[in-house]
Amino acid sequence: MTSARRSRSYRRMRTIYQAAVVVVAIVFLLIVTRLAHYQNGVPPHQDQYLPGGEPATLYLPGSSNQPGPDNPFFQSFPKPAAERPPAVVLVHGFSSDRVNSSALARRIAQNGYGVLAIDVRGHGENRNSFIESQSGHGLREDVKNAVEFLRQSNLVDGSRIVVMGHSMGAGAALDYATHDANLKGSVMISGGFNLEGTERPRNTLFIFAENDPGFIKETSALIAAHLAGVPKIDLGKVYGDVANGTAVEAIQVPGVDHVRIIWSEDAAGSIVRWLDSVVGMKRAGAPNLAEPRLTLILLCLPMFIFFLIPIGRVCGKMAPLWERRPLDTTGWLGLIALVIALFVAMALNANAPQAEFLSIFEGHVIISWLAIAGGLLIALLAFEHPEDLRRLSNGVGPTLIAAAFAFGAIVIVNGAYEVALHRTALTPERLLVTLASALLLLPFFVSFELILRRGTTVMATVLGSLGRVLVIITIVVGLGLGALPFVLSLVLPVFVILFVMFEVFAASVYSATGNLLLIAVVEALWFARTAALSWPITFKF
Repeated sequence: MTSARRSRSYRRMRTIYQAAVVVVAIVFLLIVTRLAHYQNGVPPHQDQYLPGGEPATLYLPGSSNQPGPDNPFFQSFPKPAAERPPAVVLVHGFSSDRVNSSALARRIAQNGYGVLAIDVRGHGENRNSFIESQSGHGLREDVKNAVEFLRQSNLVDGSRIVVMGHSMGAGAALDYATHDANLKGSVMISGGFNLEGTERPRNTLFIFAENDPGFIKETSALIAAHLAGVPKIDLGKVYGDVANGTAVEAIQVPGVDHVRIIWSEDAAGSIVRWLDSVVGMKRAGAPNLAEPRLTLILLCLPMFIFFLIPIGRVCGKMAPLWERRPLDTTGWLGLIALVIALFVAMALNANAPQAEFLSIFEGHVIISWLAIAGGLLIALLAFEHPEDLRRLSNGVGPTLIAAAFAFGAIVIVNGAYEVALHRTALTPERLLVTLASALLLLPFFVSFELILRRGTTVMATVLGSLGRVLVIITIVVGLGLGALPFVLSLVLPVFVILFVMFEVFAASVYSATGNLLLIAVVEALWFARTAALSWPITFKF
């Protein structure tokens, strides 16, 4: 092919690429606009702050979320108690928040219930420490505050309250139910681990995922059987009597796992039917389980990944050009060095994670592990390839500016569609954790990029992808050895998706200017922000 033909082919491909970016951007904006319509629409909802600074969102049945007679929050006079909807307290799982449980909250509310979804201490918007409480039972205090709020509200029937939770929240719901005999019932979603209180929990539903960890399914079935007074529980069979509060049922939801059950339409339908029986609600037809936000979010996710390409290329061109190093045995040997560093760091970190000062429950173990591995790899580079480390000092200022633009764009676009996945705005405590964690993680991502990413864009992407696969494999092995927190296994798919996004961004920057420092800074900030948003905070300013 002549140079003229190559030039024409390049211009044609560039035009197609630019047109694709414009088209995807327009579609994305249309979808997030529609998403905002659903987010701010029915069921009617308002944010609340409970005693002790506990953030919550109250959802109510109604046909409008705008001021007016169809919005129950704008009623002129309180309805008689008998005309108010029964109420549910909804508690999220570990490392989650009320945004994550909002799909279930909306599905229940649009079927005639008031739902109070809360952020328990240390999670989401709740700035209270996860490990500190007046009674020593912080989650029980949070659930109690929510129940008392509903009992005093003139928007719901405070005599008909059910507590419900997912994972850790299921444990909190079951625990509270053993301390409050005036509840109508309790629903445990993929959790609920002991009967600590003196009261027998009333009308209990244990619902778990087909692909939940074995111990969760076994414990749920065991407690359900104990409450039902049988040696073994039959799934889908109701034991006891709703009228006297002894009803018990255990249900397994097919085709979902520990994370996705909270968004499952089948799970929501089973829960609504259980609630109807517990509070005595008569329903003419099938429950309304529509939740259009979830479909729109699924459409946005691949588009966000696509946007990482232009973000990487544009911001890459803002940073100084780095000369590409040739592909040799160094890249392949780097994969071996990466695995060795990760396992050595895991052993050094297992008994005394030094990043405990970050004050993120369990999350400090991951940050500390990667920080130690990064230190080992930096030492290896200093010994074997000091010239690579010296490259880091070239054009640091412009590189950091480009990284700030790239990270800002990622945060903004990502936050535009995650309205049912997780809160994306940082509290002051989480902002501090993000910055401190990024500094600790930077050596790991710098060494990762310097050791592995070399040669053509294709080969650099292959090596980078293999490196991330090895990190995931090491995490799985660490979980099996007990060197990493068990809860990490429940969110491992999130790490896989995150690493895919990292590699798309990294390949895009590398194809533009090859600036590895820019890639590493953005990866460190992105990983740190994800950790700060997810793991419970154990301090408060």
